[in-house]
Amino acid sequence: MESRKNKILGGLLGAAIGDAMGAATEMRTTALIRQRFGGLVTDFVEHPDDNLSRGTPSGLVTDDFSIAYFTAQEMLERKSRITPEIAEAAMLRWSTHEVYRRFVGPTTNEYLAVLKGEEKPAPLLKMPVQVDRLLCNNTRATNGAGMKSGLMGLFNPGDMDGAIEETIVQCSGTHNNVISLSAACAVAAATAAAFQDNISYLEILEAGIYGAQEGYRRAEKTAQPAAGGNIVKKIRLAVQIGMRHQGDFERAMGEITDIIGGGIYAYEAIPAVFGHIAACKGRAMDSVIMGVNAGDDTDTVACMTGYITGVMHGADVFPVKHLELIDRVNHFDLRQMAADIGTFLDSDKEGAA
Repeated sequence: MESRKNKILGGLLGAAIGDAMGAATEMRTTALIRQRFGGLVTDFVEHPDDNLSRGTPSGLVTDDFSIAYFTAQEMLERKSRITPEIAEAAMLRWSTHEVYRRFVGPTTNEYLAVLKGEEKPAPLLKMPVQVDRLLCNNTRATNGAGMKSGLMGLFNPGDMDGAIEETIVQCSGTHNNVISLSAACAVAAATAAAFQDNISYLEILEAGIYGAQEGYRRAEKTAQPAAGGNIVKKIRLAVQIGMRHQGDFERAMGEITDIIGGGIYAYEAIPAVFGHIAACKGRAMDSVIMGVNAGDDTDTVACMTGYITGVMHGADVFPVKHLELIDRVNHFDLRQMAADIGTFLDSDKEGAA
């Protein structure tokens, strides 16, 4: 398979594997994962009856990957790069698929309610004043932008700045705050950089830091302020922890979880991604598996990790049986989508010439 298309497929497949595999372990601690599954989860397993994915088949993706999948479909059908209108249409299209809608996050859920003219869902935290009058609504600084921004890396191979710009377009509707957008740009920039031939995992980590810095700088011109951890500093700390414990998978995973976290807020989940990549020296499946077992928002963390490491190594690094399972259960055709994205990129390049 042609190298770029193989990398595109690797990003799609890595993200889908991380999301679907992490869906079974989501919200648990590592200790509870071990207790429920008899050890660390390294393959697709039956979903427990006490988590969000209960009753769904192994291999089903959640909102983390499916939103990006339908966004890609919308872009490809319209033969257009991302626009606010396409991002909105993709979200509405995604919301009609109830099998994925059950996984919707709080920020995205509120956004969809506004689009549809429905009553806004109750906020996670009760506020003594109207939320829309707050200067900073820090509950919105979630990882829902980062979970879908790897797609912009796939549409901007080797172009970190293009990925950053289009991530802000893609994600501002749902997550228009500087923390979420900075974090999302870190994932997108690292994914875009991973297309470079013979790139090292250290260079990919630096690309993530660049994305977070540049994403924040550009986002603060139009996005809302938010109080929370600094994405750049948190990524650097996570990377330091990961590199300190290279060769000791469980200690690295535990330290990153204990110090950085892996929860729904962008300043936990996205730095954790880069810590896991550092700890595993960029190895794709190891990095994804660390995300699956680190606890808390495992599907989101593993999904973002899969985008970056999947592009870095290409689709061949993942078992073919995983691709077959993902496609069958979700009625996807990831090979065809990778080919279509490649064709789109060629056409877009010719149009710009």
